[in-house]
Amino acid sequence: FAATDSTRSTLHSNGNNAMSPAPRRRPTGGNGLVIGTPSAQPRKVRDPASGNVFTVRDMSKDARDCNDNIHLDIKIPPAVQVILDSAPVQRLVNLKQLGCAFNAYPCTTHTRKEHSLGVMEIVGRLMSSIQEKQPCLNITGKDILCVRIAGLCHDLGHGPYSHCYEAFLKAAYKNEKEHPEQYEERNARFREQFGVEMPPLPEHYEHEKSSLMMIDSALAAEGLEIDWDALDEPLKQIGDGIDREKFGLDLGKGNVDPFTSRDWIFIKECIYGGPLDEPHAPTAQVGFVGREKKKEFLYDAVNNRHNGLDLDKMDYYIRDGRNAYGGQSNWSIFIRDAFVAKGLCPNPHTCFECKNKEGPVKHLMICYPKKHVTLAMDFFATRIRNHENVYTHKKTKGAELQMVDLLLEADKHFEMLLPTCVDHRSPFQFPVPSRFDGFRFKRLPISRAWMYPELFLRVDDSIVSIIEMRVLEDPSPQHNCLMQLINDRRMHKFYKRVAEVEIGIENGKEFWKKTEDEIKKEFLDDYTRFGGEQARHTSDGNELVLNESDFIVEKRELHYGRKDKNPVSQMRFLTKRDQSKLSNPVEDLPTAEEVEILPMNAPRSYLRHTIRLFC
Repeated sequence: FAATDSTRSTLHSNGNNAMSPAPRRRPTGGNGLVIGTPSAQPRKVRDPASGNVFTVRDMSKDARDCNDNIHLDIKIPPAVQVILDSAPVQRLVNLKQLGCAFNAYPCTTHTRKEHSLGVMEIVGRLMSSIQEKQPCLNITGKDILCVRIAGLCHDLGHGPYSHCYEAFLKAAYKNEKEHPEQYEERNARFREQFGVEMPPLPEHYEHEKSSLMMIDSALAAEGLEIDWDALDEPLKQIGDGIDREKFGLDLGKGNVDPFTSRDWIFIKECIYGGPLDEPHAPTAQVGFVGREKKKEFLYDAVNNRHNGLDLDKMDYYIRDGRNAYGGQSNWSIFIRDAFVAKGLCPNPHTCFECKNKEGPVKHLMICYPKKHVTLAMDFFATRIRNHENVYTHKKTKGAELQMVDLLLEADKHFEMLLPTCVDHRSPFQFPVPSRFDGFRFKRLPISRAWMYPELFLRVDDSIVSIIEMRVLEDPSPQHNCLMQLINDRRMHKFYKRVAEVEIGIENGKEFWKKTEDEIKKEFLDDYTRFGGEQARHTSDGNELVLNESDFIVEKRELHYGRKDKNPVSQMRFLTKRDQSKLSNPVEDLPTAEEVEILPMNAPRSYLRHTIRLFC
């Protein structure tokens, strides 16, 4: 074993070692075997460097499969089963993929677990197809396994009601900054009870970073940890769980090619889409660490930084469309016909590799035959169609804005704080690291749940029921507004869209630059100036007073995936003649080109701006 000294491990005392990582206790059967998968016979091993003794087991040797309503059969190898059984992945069962969209489209109740399994499956199919067609790329079974796990884990950082939670965090940051008096009582009681200040919210929340934290959580639950000081060694053993030497690619006959720390950094990089910003890395990362330059195309599968055509989007375009309105889109032809070739960087000003160089460089990237240009445009058109008709449908958005207000109201009250740690006597307790060293917060508001994985594990779409129970336990007058929002939600009384206007991209540029608050103020001024006496009075003569808190301004931006740019122009295509060179050595692979003539189905504009009012 590598050295197991870790500041992020929870330590306990026993008779043999004074300090060793807290054991992961799981229920056992009458014969002493661990119940559930994997159920291999546990054994004691000693770390020669530290002297710590751990109870470890092998991962299951049985590959499995499961059914899926989109991709039919999903293969689950033993290493994936270990991660699939972890608490962070199982939490996705209780997160709806489309958040509040089920209020407009009743069948869109599919979960992030279904989506993640789908991404994992088609990522494996894509890589296996390229591996078979281009053996010169030296894609290994470990490469495919790692990218599949990245597909499974890429959404672990999503909060309740998916992107609604991110909108809530943005609103909470703004509200705490502009109206600190609304949080004085909560923060004072927090400070008095726990002796520390409330941790501040960042201006921007990235669910991808929370996904990386939850990966660390899943590994820690199995007694494992990434070791930045020994990248090419098996994972560091920090507690009871899976034997680090027996966790990896199953080679058959009991042989395993174990995961290294570099493999799990590669998995994280695939999710993040760039060099990691890891708090525990010895130095700041300026490039990919997980795989060498000649395998950079592997990073295109889950989060394609070049053009946005990746397997994550492919799965949810198909899945969301089918559940929302019975769409039968099938983009499997992209999986069948994809290959790797050289291509000039389409984003040299933002690419971490090109932005400090004189000009764009050529990347090894996933490319397609030139005959698929029109199909590619259809793919990106699906994005704007789903966003307009499903993700930002007026009823979906009304329910989402109301949910944000509900969470904002709950976040103001100390009674709504959630414990960061569960009962340590629980057999399901396991050590989980935070992204913050020296984490010392016993309870946190909903807006801070993402800071600590053990709390984040318990924050999902059931959060409204938890809030309601807290309100019923403490029926204080200060909770009346919160209870009203909960009751309205139960009665399907969501915010209504009352006005909508499309803003021209060119002639409306200056107006679009205004913030929602500035637009709201301008609207109120116009209402006061031009509304007229009749518009400001009811039929019985009572005066109508319109306040800023009576309505919400939403700036809706619809595009094909690359703002005002054509995403197809950022893809690279090969002619049929050049495809004959795909079996060449890596350094002699052909160069795929940008399309010169746009397909017939290309729109006149790739970006639309809309202002909507909800109340």
